[in-house]
Amino acid sequence: MKKFKFIASIICAIILFSSACKKEHNNPSQTISTGKQITSFSIVTPLATGVIDTVNKIITITVPVGTNLTSLTTNILLPSSLSVTPASGQAQNFSSPVIYTVNLPDNTTSIWIVNVKTPSSQSTYKGKQITSFSIVTPAATGVIDSVNKKITITVPVGTNLTSLTTNIVLPTGVSITPASGQAQNFSSPVSYLVSLPDNSTCTWVVTVTTSSSPSTTVTINKDVSTSVTWTADKLYVIDGDINIGNNTVLTIEPGTIIKFNAGSSLIIGYSSNGTLIANGTSDKPITFTSSAAIPAAGAWDGIYFYSNTLSTVLKYCNIQYAGSNSEGALNIIKCDISVDFSNISNSGSDGIYTEYSSPKGGFTTFSNNTITNTTNYGIEINAMKVSSIGSANTITSTKGVYIFGDYKNSTAQTWKNLGAPYIITHEMFVDGNLTIEAGTTFKFESSGWLDFGYYESTTVNMVGTSTNPITFTSTLSSPTAGAWGGIIFYPNTQLSSTMSYCIVDYAGKNSFYGAVDIEGCTPTFNNNTIRNSNSFGITLDNTAGFKAFNNNSISSVNHVIKISTLHVPDLGTSNTLTAATGKGILVSTNANYTNAVTWKKQTADFYITGGAIGLDGTITFEAGTTFKFDGDTYFYFGYYANTTLTAVGTSGNPITFTTSSSSPVAGSWTGLYFNASTQSTTTLNYCIINYCGKGGGSNYALEADVSMSVSNSQINNCANSVKAARSSSATVTGTGNNFTWTSL
Repeated sequence: MKKFKFIASIICAIILFSSACKKEHNNPSQTISTGKQITSFSIVTPLATGVIDTVNKIITITVPVGTNLTSLTTNILLPSSLSVTPASGQAQNFSSPVIYTVNLPDNTTSIWIVNVKTPSSQSTYKGKQITSFSIVTPAATGVIDSVNKKITITVPVGTNLTSLTTNIVLPTGVSITPASGQAQNFSSPVSYLVSLPDNSTCTWVVTVTTSSSPSTTVTINKDVSTSVTWTADKLYVIDGDINIGNNTVLTIEPGTIIKFNAGSSLIIGYSSNGTLIANGTSDKPITFTSSAAIPAAGAWDGIYFYSNTLSTVLKYCNIQYAGSNSEGALNIIKCDISVDFSNISNSGSDGIYTEYSSPKGGFTTFSNNTITNTTNYGIEINAMKVSSIGSANTITSTKGVYIFGDYKNSTAQTWKNLGAPYIITHEMFVDGNLTIEAGTTFKFESSGWLDFGYYESTTVNMVGTSTNPITFTSTLSSPTAGAWGGIIFYPNTQLSSTMSYCIVDYAGKNSFYGAVDIEGCTPTFNNNTIRNSNSFGITLDNTAGFKAFNNNSISSVNHVIKISTLHVPDLGTSNTLTAATGKGILVSTNANYTNAVTWKKQTADFYITGGAIGLDGTITFEAGTTFKFDGDTYFYFGYYANTTLTAVGTSGNPITFTTSSSSPVAGSWTGLYFNASTQSTTTLNYCIINYCGKGGGSNYALEADVSMSVSNSQINNCANSVKAARSSSATVTGTGNNFTWTSL
C-alpha cells in the first residue's frame, strides 16, 4: 500500500503544479487553446481512446485486462500550433502515470498527466484471484476460500513449518507478494498481497497446519455393507476396490485423511444404492490421496459414483494423485452429485470423467472448485450436462473441458466461461435454447463442427465483448487455415439468435462451406472476426441473410462472403472485408425487392455470377461500389415489376461496373439492361462501365427500353462500337457522358 500512497502523492503534487502553470500562463494565446491543447490521445494497440479532463489536465485511458502496460505506443492529435513531449508515436511505460508537456504558442508549457489502467476487475477475479496455492515439499495443495480470502493447507505431522516453499498459480494480469517459489515461515499465518489488473489490491491469509496424529490406522480391504462414519482421529488406508452399496451411507468427518494403495478405488452405488457424504470445512478439508511416500500422478485409481448413487455431497475435499485408470480421478457414471469448494490435482488421466444417461451424468451443484495438473482433460462431460458446471471454478494445467454428444434442450441453459477451453472433436448438434458466456473459448480438432438448429427450434446467444470475445479456434498449437470445420446455422435457428464479438479462427476445412455457413435463417451477426479460413469466410444459401450485419472483420482465401442478391442489402456498415486477389463478395440469383433497399459500399468488391441477374424494386447502389461480372453475367432491371435504380456516385467515388477477369479485354462481359418496367426516376450519375459488350453488335454496354437519366458516366473498352442504345420511344437525359445514344 505504501507504493500506491507514494504514487498518489506524486499525482497530487503534479496536479497542483499543473494548476499553478495554468494560472501563470493565463494569457490570450493560451486562452484560445484552453480545452483543446490535446485534441485526441489514444493507444494504438490495443486500440483505446483516452477521456480528456481539460480542467485538471488529466487523460484517462482504459485498456483490456491483462494488457502489458510497459510499452504502449501513442497516437496524439494536437492543434496545428502546438507540440507535445514525449511526441506522438513514442512507446511509453504506463505502469504508472506519465507526464506530457504541451508547448503553447506563447512559448509557455502546460503539464498533462496520462493514466492508463485496466478495467475494474475485482469481480471478474472473485474466486479466481489465486488459481492454486500449494506447498512443494511435502506436497500439499491448499483449500481456497474465495469469499473470506483464506487458504488452508494441511501437511503431515512433524513437518517443519519454518521454511516451506510455495507454488502459486495466478490468472493473467495478477501478481502476488511474496512471490511464488519463495520459502516462508508458516509457523503462524502468512499474509499475501494480491495486485489486480485494475491496480487494486487484496490481502489473503494462508494458514498451514499439521494433521492431527491419528490414534490408529484402519485398513479398509472389504466392502462397506453397513452405514458408518469415518472419523478424523483415524487414518484410513484403502487397499483394493471398495464398494459402498446395499443402501449404505458412508459419512466422512471434516479433517479426515483417506489414503489409497496403488490401483485402489472407492466405488459408490455400483449394483445397489449407496451414498457418500464428505463435508469438509475450509479449515478441515477431507483429503483423498496416495499412500505412497513420494506420490506421483496416477498413484491410485480414483473415486467412482455409479447410477445407484444417492444424494452424494463432496465439499471442501482434496483429491490428489488419482487417475491411474484411463478415466478420471473423480468418475460420475450416469448419476448426478454435488461438488463444491474442492480441489482435484495431479490426476494421471482426467480430473473428472462422466458418462451420460438422460437426464443424469453431471452435477447437482459444482462451484468454487479447482482442477489442476491433470494429464488429460479437466472434465469430460456430455453436452446436455455442460450447464451443470457452475461458477467460480478454476481449471488450469489441463487440456480443457472435453464435450461429447449433442445438445437438445428446450429449457434455456448457459455454458459458462470456465477460463479453460471447451474441446470439441466431432460434429456437434445444438438444438434448443443456449447462451454462451463472454470470454468462452472453444477449440476444435480436425473433425470438429458446431451445428445450430438442425433438428429443433433453436435460439442461440453468443455475445462476447470487445475485450472479452468468444473464440472458436483449433486445438493445434500451430494451426493453419482449414484446421477444423466451422459453424453452421440451419433453418431452425430463430430470428432472435445472435452472434456478436466472436472470433472464428482457422476454420473452413470443407471448401464448399465457409468458416460460418448460414442456411434458411437470418441471425444477428455484429462485431465478429473471421480469419484464416481455408474456404469462404461466410456462405449463405439463397434463403439466408442477416437480421443485422455490422462492424465485422472477415478474411479468407476464397470469397469473403457468398450471398444471394435478395439478401445483399442485409450487409450493413463499418465492415472490414479483406479479400484475396480476384475475390470479394460472391453474388448470384434474381431478386424482387418488396421494400426499398440499398446495396451498401463494402471494402470488398461484389463479384456477380450466374448469368442473367434480374433486379426489381426500389434499389440504391452506394457511391464507390464496384461490381465485377463474369463472362456470361449481366444485370437486367425492371423486367418483372416496377423498378427504380439510383446509382449515384461522385467524381472521386464513382460506381464501377467491370469484369471479374484478371486479364480484362473488351467484351469480357455483357452489360446493363433496363427493361420496360424500369421507372423514369432511374438515375445513373458518375458511373463507369468497363470491358463489356460481349457478343458484339447485338450487345450494348448500356441498353434502355425506357426513359431514364444518365450523367457524368463513362463506357470504356466496349466490344460494340455502339456503346449505348435506347428504344425509339425512350428519352435518356443527362450530360457529361463520354458516349452518345443510338436508337434500337
